Amino acid sequence: MKNINYQELVDSEQALQKRSIFWDPVIYEEELKQIFNRCWLFLGHESQLPQTGDFIRTYMGEDDVIVVRGKDKVIRAFLNACTHRGNKVCQAEGGNTRSFTCSYHGWSYNTEGELAGVPLEKEIYDNLDRERFGLVPVARVESYKGLLFGCFSEDAPSLVEYLGDIAWYIDVVTDSAKGGLEVIGTPYRTEIPGNWKLPVENAIGDGYHVAWAHAGAMSVVGALGHGRSDNVLGISANNTNVDQSGAIEVVMNTHTVLTTLDGQSGYALYDHPEPVLAHLAENRPRVIEKLGELRGKQLYGSETHIGVFPNLQIIQGLNFIRIIHPKGPGKFEVWTYGMCEREMPEETKEVIHNHVRQTFGPAGLLEGDDGDFVEAISHSAAGYATRQMKGFLGMGMGRKVPWDGPGEASPGLVNEACQRGFYDQWRRSMEATNAHEIIGQTAPGVLREIRHG
Repeated sequence: MKNINYQELVDSEQALQKRSIFWDPVIYEEELKQIFNRCWLFLGHESQLPQTGDFIRTYMGEDDVIVVRGKDKVIRAFLNACTHRGNKVCQAEGGNTRSFTCSYHGWSYNTEGELAGVPLEKEIYDNLDRERFGLVPVARVESYKGLLFGCFSEDAPSLVEYLGDIAWYIDVVTDSAKGGLEVIGTPYRTEIPGNWKLPVENAIGDGYHVAWAHAGAMSVVGALGHGRSDNVLGISANNTNVDQSGAIEVVMNTHTVLTTLDGQSGYALYDHPEPVLAHLAENRPRVIEKLGELRGKQLYGSETHIGVFPNLQIIQGLNFIRIIHPKGPGKFEVWTYGMCEREMPEETKEVIHNHVRQTFGPAGLLEGDDGDFVEAISHSAAGYATRQMKGFLGMGMGRKVPWDGPGEASPGLVNEACQRGFYDQWRRSMEATNAHEIIGQTAPGVLREIRHG
């Protein structure tokens, strides 16, 4: 394998990223090993698995994974591959079951992953050791306030350590939810021919494109389309003007946050936001009491894009959880779950669900625009000369604002601080020699060697 100079690919001092990172298959294979095999990856939400036997299928990188609540009520995750010949043991996207049975030869496994049945076992095997051939488990499965994550690395830091300061922002979504957070139905799935990193950086930090790339959609939906305002999130139609004072981009060691600070503009893109705004007003005193003035007044209800590296976005206001599943260097799937508070009125939930479908469903007004740009950027790098070019993410460099929350804040949504943070973290992850280095820790074994060396 060729030696890859990641400092050359991502130049943090100049805010440059070589275009080959969106096309090179060698780099992509390294991403699967260095990032998707070591980072904590989002699996789903506990509200999807309320009963024993409930299961969903998802992906960790390109690995097909079953997430299931066992008879002992413990949630586990397993590779969706029979340990006999590797055929999938589950074809359904979700449901309830007592077992998973391979359609090739009939081996079956219980919801705890144990090998439970082998056709003709006594006739064809002498003392088959079933304990050796259970489903292969995902090494670590942990939950943060209902959000389920898995990690293939047994030696990785805990989920709480991995999330770090981003948990302070996630709590605005989880702890504000009356009755807890829940996801609505199954995810919308959209396959797009592009590189997985581009939709991530678009969602976590690219406010610059909103009123320009989505000008057509903005003319018919939300505050602009319905004449409630002459701007969206402080950005005037067609990027003719911008107010940078009402929002920030925040970069932490591993993760990022983009947020407005007015407590309600998360619903600026809704055609009929009145039921949601009424719910915010009713619930806000409880949130302030629980989370304090800063989060309760300024963050709760604001448009907030929480980026959990590498491929998860939790977006308050638009109200969805989005995962980008890589399917090769030039293809990915977007999975979008509508999310809401469990005790919201049904009318309010329906408003949220309809908005998610209208904007970021497979035929969504905004998802289609973004997909076109991601495809064009990815495939332009097919040309050798174009692949030598470097993208520039220098907007807002050196600009800081005071902020009482965790992380380093830069002013405004028209900024590229979060995108720079993402690619800096990508480079660190690709250079890391173990899962702890991904979040800037020293691995415990290495630390012992240093102390006793």
